[in-house]
Amino acid sequence: MNKGRVTLSVVSHEQHALVDALIADLAGLDAPQLARVILTQNLPEIPPVASRPRSPRVEVIRNRVPLGFGMNHNAAFRKCDTEYFAVVNPDIALMGNPFPALINNLRAGAGVAAPAVLEPDGRIADTARSLITPAELIQRRMPNYVPPEVPRWFAGMFLLFRSDAFAAVGGFDEGFFMYCEDFDICARLRLAGWPIAFVQQVQVVHAAQQLSHRSWRHFRWHFSSLARMWSSTNFWRYRRLVRQLQTDEATGTSGLRTGADTSS
Repeated sequence: MNKGRVTLSVVSHEQHALVDALIADLAGLDAPQLARVILTQNLPEIPPVASRPRSPRVEVIRNRVPLGFGMNHNAAFRKCDTEYFAVVNPDIALMGNPFPALINNLRAGAGVAAPAVLEPDGRIADTARSLITPAELIQRRMPNYVPPEVPRWFAGMFLLFRSDAFAAVGGFDEGFFMYCEDFDICARLRLAGWPIAFVQQVQVVHAAQQLSHRSWRHFRWHFSSLARMWSSTNFWRYRRLVRQLQTDEATGTSGLRTGADTSS
């Protein structure tokens, strides 16, 4: 195991311009923590641009057929030999080296750490979220929406995992082709006793595409993933755990719980 180092997984869907920009951002960092990038080309496209000075090592996986979000990142993780594993969208722009502060939270015991994500206009994106319910989905689209003080999961555009935590819960659930796999892995980490860390002093920028709002195919994927998640045992176990955590937080006893749920 390559201690203190990060393997970064990014999946491209004919997004070579975004991938090249992300690799350029990484090349511009003083980030000795980054060991390599595993780029999965989910559709046929041109290779990434030639290495720049200080560019990270890039290994390319070219899929013969398109695979889902979780399946692609799980395949990249099987090549991971570092202590930490980052899942990053190609449309992320970096504002400095995100890894030291995130790694500090993982060393303190968290299973996954996430930065604050900014919209291109500087607004804070709603990526650190409450438990998904129909009411919560509606509230998140209201102009007066207020993000939770204590997030219960993170949207998956930038997640840094402890590799041992990711492996312990079996990685992403590949039954979700797209959408909800980020909620599901955060829930399973919490149920297994791993805290999740929102590191607000680290910021990245995300040009959100929100394809489920514009594409019927993506809307169907989103709807089917929500239905699968809400019918899962893990969702209802995590819902019980969140309610207990909310009680603990209200009474000042949350520090006594690790987050593990031993109920069936």
